[in-house]
Amino acid sequence: MPPFLVDCLFLVVGFLFLTKGAGWLVDGGVALARILGIPPMVTGLTVVALGTSLPEVVVASLATNRGEHGLALGTVLGSNIANIGLVLGATGLILPRVFAQALSARETSWLLGSLGLLYLVSGGGALGWIEGLVLFLGFVLYQVLVLRNPREEGVSALEEVATHGSHHPWVLIVLGSIAIALGAYGAMEGGIGLAEALGVPPTVIGFTVLAVGTSLPELAAGIVSALKGHAELGLGNVVGSNIFNTLMVLGIAFGTGPLDPDSSGILERTMEVDLPLTAAFSLGLILFLRLPSGRWKAALALAAYFAWSASMFAGLGG
Repeated sequence: MPPFLVDCLFLVVGFLFLTKGAGWLVDGGVALARILGIPPMVTGLTVVALGTSLPEVVVASLATNRGEHGLALGTVLGSNIANIGLVLGATGLILPRVFAQALSARETSWLLGSLGLLYLVSGGGALGWIEGLVLFLGFVLYQVLVLRNPREEGVSALEEVATHGSHHPWVLIVLGSIAIALGAYGAMEGGIGLAEALGVPPTVIGFTVLAVGTSLPELAAGIVSALKGHAELGLGNVVGSNIFNTLMVLGIAFGTGPLDPDSSGILERTMEVDLPLTAAFSLGLILFLRLPSGRWKAALALAAYFAWSASMFAGLGG
């Protein structure tokens, strides 16, 4: 079979696994929240966000171990941008009230604070196991605080959901996470193959193909959540996934594959361009949620994302 067709097959099979896995993960997460009496926002911030962040963990860790640190950083930060622009934009077109909520002070502080912590630990010009450990400990603290005070999120009570799998939510969560990981791997392999065949530069691959690919679980989970009417779960999943990406994914990745100061200006470019851009998208989301609701917000978020993607391919992003 020609390589081009093999890449296309990887993409199609990967997308199928991602879609099915996201459905299981959302069903299991919502069922678990109902059983434990946990608000949907917290479920999105923890269980669902962890499952949909597995592709970033795998891709970033493999990249750093191979010395492809630019791909790792680009994948994580690009995924954060895709989560806000692409995932929430697509979800908001289906369920406009996704943009009718407002993040709490705690969610806001962690969303921006995680990026601030990354900026601080990278001040020495390197990212090694010590910096990775600091990021990962920040992730652990975040989880403890969220689970200790779950009802501080200020969201409505858990909506009535289908009883499918409600007696075995962890089975659905585990199966969904496995399917997502396998699907992401297939989508990544197919996407990278097609991108290389088209002669796309590695930097652009990291910020676009890999970033979008690892955001497919969040996109699938967001769309499924919107179709099921769970606006809080969709927003919580995106916010939680972005925090997970910055603290947990990079913490693990650079704990296993350190980035030294002599890495061709990768870290310098990230701190001067990519990280501020990610922070701008995050701050924009916080402010955006306070504006009057409507599908126009979702359309504008998508437009901002596609404009950013186009700038990357045009060379404006680096």
